[in-house]
Amino acid sequence: MIYRFSDCMLDIESHRFTRDGVEQAIEPQVFDLICLLAKNAGKLVTTDQLVEEIWGGRIVSDSAISARIAAARKAVGDDGKRQAIIRTVARRGIQFVADVDAGRQSAGSHSKPTETEKLRIRYATADDGAMLAYSMHSDGSPLLRSAYFPGHLEMEWNEPYERQRNDMLCENNTLIRYDHRGCGLSDPSLGSYNVEQSAGDMLAIIDCLGLERVAIHGISSGAMNAVQFAANYPDRVSKLVLEGGYVDGRVRRHQGSIGSDNEPILSMVREGWEMKGQAFIRGYISMYFPDAPRDLMENHAAIFQAAASIENASKVRDYNNRHSIAPLLEKVSVPTQIIHARDDNVHPLSEARKMAAGIADAELLVLDTANDMILPFDPCWDEYCDAVREFLDG
Repeated sequence: MIYRFSDCMLDIESHRFTRDGVEQAIEPQVFDLICLLAKNAGKLVTTDQLVEEIWGGRIVSDSAISARIAAARKAVGDDGKRQAIIRTVARRGIQFVADVDAGRQSAGSHSKPTETEKLRIRYATADDGAMLAYSMHSDGSPLLRSAYFPGHLEMEWNEPYERQRNDMLCENNTLIRYDHRGCGLSDPSLGSYNVEQSAGDMLAIIDCLGLERVAIHGISSGAMNAVQFAANYPDRVSKLVLEGGYVDGRVRRHQGSIGSDNEPILSMVREGWEMKGQAFIRGYISMYFPDAPRDLMENHAAIFQAAASIENASKVRDYNNRHSIAPLLEKVSVPTQIIHARDDNVHPLSEARKMAAGIADAELLVLDTANDMILPFDPCWDEYCDAVREFLDG
């Protein structure tokens, strides 16, 4: 079904949204909200109905609802002052007030895949012979993404929320993603895991590509690997972006008050990794992304469970819990941007402050969210994207 209103076209089957003939990139939850309103044009959509349809009935904050409505208005060319397309009905809900023309999809209306949508998996070989899967996207200055463990190149590329981040990073960069050994499409054997090994694997991929220097985007535990690499190979790094990272692992920072056997997140991993229904693993993911919609948690649960064995996931988690990169911070000599959520409960803001204090001239950007990694539905998403672009392009 296609809905046309104002200068917009909403194609539900192909998940396309255009305004004034130009295709717009909007996050899935905002797309679903516009769909719901267009289908009910002229009718009041109550707040309870919004929560049920868009968030699956989960408890959600008023600020999160307001943020999605604001994003939907922005997408259709409206705003909270004019309310020419999406009108707020005080204390009741919202209403789509634009005239809507609904029709069936015409043949040939699907757009061709863009260049960044093509996924090609390549392999590099580590010093010990391990095979490391990686992929490259777009053109520009090389940017290596050091993500959390476990990951899966193919599944993450097709996950809508991850895809929006990757597309943003592809705008002015050649984005290089890889699967850590022990997960995804890389060698399933983890061996004796440590960050020195991980840094060596990153070097193997960079050398395989014939690159002299790269910028590195380290996310969560991947920030540890990024710092280790920058300390070991300072001449091979141009810039660092460290997002949701930490200096001391959870067991280490609590000075032994929790042990690996009863560390709550690790317990969830061990209990639920192979269980059908994903309840435990979704609970684990919700600790990192408390404001996430249900579909994101389900998508990431499926990725995590498919990407690695419980043995590998536990081993990496246990190592990261006990590890510290504090001695390495003073060895980092490249421009560094540190991004952290103000209300991150897994890796608190104090860890980002330690990191910023230990790395010379590092910049710390604190964003108003509780999610460990900034996500497209966060109200601060645009601020995050602008900051990363400006830092990498500067």
